[in-house]
Amino acid sequence: MKIKYLISLLFLLSYVSFSQSTEFDIQKSIYEKAKSYNDPNVAISALYNMVALQPDNLLLKDSLMREYLSLSQWAPTYMISREIMALQPNNNFALEVSCVALQNLGLKQEALNEYESLYLRTDRVDVLYTISFLQFELKNLNESLTNLNILLENEQTEGMMVSVSKNQNERQEVSMRAQLNYLKGLVFVEQGKDDLAKESFNSAIELSPEFNNAIEKLNSL
Repeated sequence: MKIKYLISLLFLLSYVSFSQSTEFDIQKSIYEKAKSYNDPNVAISALYNMVALQPDNLLLKDSLMREYLSLSQWAPTYMISREIMALQPNNNFALEVSCVALQNLGLKQEALNEYESLYLRTDRVDVLYTISFLQFELKNLNESLTNLNILLENEQTEGMMVSVSKNQNERQEVSMRAQLNYLKGLVFVEQGKDDLAKESFNSAIELSPEFNNAIEKLNSL
């Protein structure tokens, strides 16, 4: 009787395992087909089903995070990035995604804290640039100015270009150092130091003569 019960139990367990494996393969096939058809909603649905079947599979959660990131759905992007980081604290990509999500959610102080953590890990100039911009927006003017000067003294910023808004409908490419000087000018304006602001805006225009934002700010002083 015990042997018969054991055989039945083993059969049931193998059947459940086979069924789960088959279901996972089906969902994987749906996901791949949805990706080929550029149907993100179906792809996300299939990923959720796969995560339910393999909850410890971080690659699936990473794929889900990337799907939401590509759709600019910042709340789920952030939540999944934090879940990944809880399991992989050294995952710099998940940390960066968390930074971007927080910034787009309008949580500037939280985003700044995360970007500072990312900078300590990576020492990337683009991350420090974002930090200095967030510090300016949060009115941490002295900290912003310090980091802008650090970036201007960094050889890596030489020759780098950034895309900035020209007006409501257009963007333009300017040198990073022109943008850094422009941001310095904005800091000086906030501090009431118009002469220093003019110097910074002029420096920005010397580096990128068609820099619309710098030209407009200079003319307004």
